[in-house]
Amino acid sequence: MKRALLTSGFVGMLLAGTAVPTVAISDSGSTKLPGTGATIEVNAWQCNVYSDKCSFKTSTKTKKRGAKYKVSKISNTATVKANGWQATLSLSPSGTQVSENTRQVSWTNQNSWIADISGIADPGGSMNTSITTCSDGGAFTSGVKAFASACAND
Repeated sequence: MKRALLTSGFVGMLLAGTAVPTVAISDSGSTKLPGTGATIEVNAWQCNVYSDKCSFKTSTKTKKRGAKYKVSKISNTATVKANGWQATLSLSPSGTQVSENTRQVSWTNQNSWIADISGIADPGGSMNTSITTCSDGGAFTSGVKAFASACAND
C-alpha cells in the first residue's frame, strides 16, 4: 500500500487569521481480478488538517491496461473512524453506526467499472481527535471475484 501526503495550496490570509496549508492524506491498494487481466484499485482520501469537519472520499475501480473495465458487480464500503479519548463521530451521509466513533457507508453498482463514496466526517469528544478513513472494495464478473482495501489516517 502507498501512503501519500498531498499539498494542494494555501488558504488566503484573512484579516483575523493566518495562512493554513490545505493537505490531504491518501492510501491505495490493488489486486488482480483472476482470469480477466483486469486489476481492482481501491483508494481512500481524507483531509489532514481541519478545525471542525473533515471531508473524505473512497473508491473502487476496475481497469485493464489503464482503461476502464466494466464488471458485473462492483462495490465499495467506506469505514470512517474518529480516534481519540471518548471520540464520537457524525457522518454525512449517515451510514451504519458500527460504534460510537465508527460509521460505514456502502455503495454497489451493476455493470460498471466504478463505485465511489464521498462525504463529511464530524468528529467530537477529546481535543486530540483524528480521523481514519478505510476503503474496502470488491468486484465480480464471469464467476470470479476479488477484494482490495486501503486506509488513510493521520
